[in-house]
Amino acid sequence: MSLLVQTLSISEQQTILDAVKCIEAGALQIAFVVAKDRRLLGVITNGDVRRHLLQGGQTDLSVTVCMNRQFRAVQIGAPREELLKVFDLGYNAIPAVDEQGRLVEVYTRLMAASPEVPVLARARAPVRMSFCGGGADLTYFFIDHPAAVLSCTVGLYAHATLVPRDDGKIRIFSEDLGYEEHHDSLAELLEASDKSLLGTIVSVIKPKFGFDLYLRSDFPVGSGLGGSSAATTATIAVFNELRQDRWNTYEIAELAFQAERLCFGIAGGWQDQYASAFGGFNLIEFENQRNMVHPIRLEEAIRNELESCLVLCDTGISHDSGRLHELQRQEIEAEAAQNELLSASVALCRRMHRHLIRGELRDFGLCLDEAWRLKKRFSSAISHGRLDGIYDAALAAGALGGKLLGAGGGGFFLFYVQPQHRQRVVHAVRALGCQTQNFRFESSGVTSWRTKIQ
Repeated sequence: MSLLVQTLSISEQQTILDAVKCIEAGALQIAFVVAKDRRLLGVITNGDVRRHLLQGGQTDLSVTVCMNRQFRAVQIGAPREELLKVFDLGYNAIPAVDEQGRLVEVYTRLMAASPEVPVLARARAPVRMSFCGGGADLTYFFIDHPAAVLSCTVGLYAHATLVPRDDGKIRIFSEDLGYEEHHDSLAELLEASDKSLLGTIVSVIKPKFGFDLYLRSDFPVGSGLGGSSAATTATIAVFNELRQDRWNTYEIAELAFQAERLCFGIAGGWQDQYASAFGGFNLIEFENQRNMVHPIRLEEAIRNELESCLVLCDTGISHDSGRLHELQRQEIEAEAAQNELLSASVALCRRMHRHLIRGELRDFGLCLDEAWRLKKRFSSAISHGRLDGIYDAALAAGALGGKLLGAGGGGFFLFYVQPQHRQRVVHAVRALGCQTQNFRFESSGVTSWRTKIQ
């Protein structure tokens, strides 16, 4: 029972004079009459007393004689919206009762705002589809040769949840990998020699509080969709949600590159982190001095038509992008002529960009085939007999072109198929043990928000 309830309450055995004293003692000019069991029986104001006296009533009678039994009350915990509406009708004080009708609180117009409650943060980051330019986003190439990558993001996400703790402990859970790790403090995590990718990200961020971190994904590991970068980006964003001085989108992408590539040691380029952080269709340019993300504004009809003509095909073959990037790097460094292939890929990327924004989608689809044949020349590890068989079957069934997403060796194929041939292509790849994956383009990049801990 609040102090205000005690101050404004009188028992049914007390007199009208007692009620007057109670009313005058408070600023609200009201008193609440309660039974022995604290049930609210009535409300009395100066107006009720005045009317009683004008009718010849006495002040030594029971307060129940002149109290208002037709009072307005609310259930304890009533929503603020309901209370505001009652106050707006002219009431200055609203009694709140429990399920038994007992008076437990009095709300006034100066009721406090809701107190702060603990919050958790969530984030999700989409994966990318790279149409052309992959490989040119490796630093050892674009440090001397300007590069570009054409990509988009799709509605498959890495999801992160961050629940702060008061005890400084750190617990990390990965649903996809089926593992968890526990540390008594950040210092203990920093000293660990066998940190996971998530642990490495935490080491880069160095949060000053304990937490539980949960990560899950909508896509399989080794998909070629840039999944590890999406997971890294989502993890950084969920910590960013609780910062007062938030990182901007470029900074999130750069931190993701630092954690994944430099600190954890997964070989690869820069495009995945930028694509997942910014989202949508982008032409991403890489140079020695700076990287720039150029959003592409597609007409709705072009976007919808492209979405209708793309088939995402899961080969069921997992790949190790880091190992493939390292092999590609060794082959590129061993043969300078490989740089010409990457330069040709960048030129093709800019040509596909023009086809895309002009809605020349048939030419865009044919360029996918050109991009795949060019990509296979980067490294002998990018494709093999089974992958070639899947690709040839899709083209024989009517696909105009396609490419393996990611570094190669497995994961997802992306095919450009005009709608009249789509069913034949789907049947052809399924006959080879593949699965097709429905998707929608995603225009937003990494997104974070906070919510109350229930």
